[in-house]
Amino acid sequence: MHLDPMMMNITIVLSLALAIAYLAVRLGLPIVVAYILTGIMMGPSVLGIIDDQQTVTRVGEIGVVMLLFFVGMEVSIPKLMERWRIAVIGTAVQIAVSVGACVALVWAFEMPVSLGILFGFVISLSSTAVVLKELQDSGEMEEPFGQNAIGVLLVQDMAIVPMMIVLSLMGDAEMHASDLIKQIVGGIGILILVVYLMKTGVLHIPAFLKGSLEKRVLLGLLLCLGAATFTSWLGLSPGLGAFLAGMVLASSDQSDWVHEHLESVYVIFVMIFFLSVGMMVNVDYLQQHLWLVIGATMLVFLFNSGVNVFVMRALGEDWEQALITGGLLSQIGEFSFLLAAVGAFAGILSDDLHELTVIVIAMTLLFSPIWMMMTKRIARRDGVLPGHE
Repeated sequence: MHLDPMMMNITIVLSLALAIAYLAVRLGLPIVVAYILTGIMMGPSVLGIIDDQQTVTRVGEIGVVMLLFFVGMEVSIPKLMERWRIAVIGTAVQIAVSVGACVALVWAFEMPVSLGILFGFVISLSSTAVVLKELQDSGEMEEPFGQNAIGVLLVQDMAIVPMMIVLSLMGDAEMHASDLIKQIVGGIGILILVVYLMKTGVLHIPAFLKGSLEKRVLLGLLLCLGAATFTSWLGLSPGLGAFLAGMVLASSDQSDWVHEHLESVYVIFVMIFFLSVGMMVNVDYLQQHLWLVIGATMLVFLFNSGVNVFVMRALGEDWEQALITGGLLSQIGEFSFLLAAVGAFAGILSDDLHELTVIVIAMTLLFSPIWMMMTKRIARRDGVLPGHE
């Protein structure tokens, strides 16, 4: 019997991930960092263990969807609604400031305004996967800054649709009116349905559908991925559909068995997502443009943190909550990979700038957990913020 190369590759990847995860935990670093580093090492630009990056990325996207599904079952809707001003107004201001700053920057270098709008959109989206994983691991989902971050992330997810429309109109791609109508009508319809199901509690899953372990696992996956597929078909974020499905399950007291039987599957897919982020890092490009990448990454961290702190303070949060929220939302999100791809397809982003954009996004995801830890320690240290004695 011959040795299956795929089996060998999976064994190597798991061994590498386990070893790096052990070192990360010993050093006090989040597990996310270990997964991304493993992706870099096994990717095509280092060891080349797995060269089908596109397949890994597409499978990894299921991890983000499942992460939002689980968060939807844990989020307190009343607490989230109490902070709607921060979620809606805060996100709108943050996106506007980011776009304005990027447009001013490209204008100063005599580059197209469309490029500045694209960069503004890209840096204004934070990482749902990284932030929610951090909040889950630290048990701070219910903290005020956790609720603020979740609200902003959800509004950012919804903002992806108008962003893609704007990029399509600016570039060579066509935007059909029928697609826009489907997105708007479908989005409103889904929200009405979710509110109805949550208020009436009419969702009831027959016992025969969840009578065994196999049925429960398959049904849980169907609920998660089915909702994500439906919102994706409407042109909306698949993660948004999964999140809403999780909320509906939680309101109908059906979430306990889903947590119990899907958690191990969820861990695997989330790991694959972060592995795919690491695989996007072109080590050769990184070596050739090291200082440019370092400078751009630090600029993103400082700018995003600063803008979010300013927005949180302007909306009434104290310095500690504002600083921690700013640190949580400091990185560029996974959906920005999609915006960069749309920008490249529309002719707004050149090949070289697309390569730089992708690697900077990946670097912010890699170092974001460390940046979060630093901002939390600064925010909670007495005497370093205004109003602290």
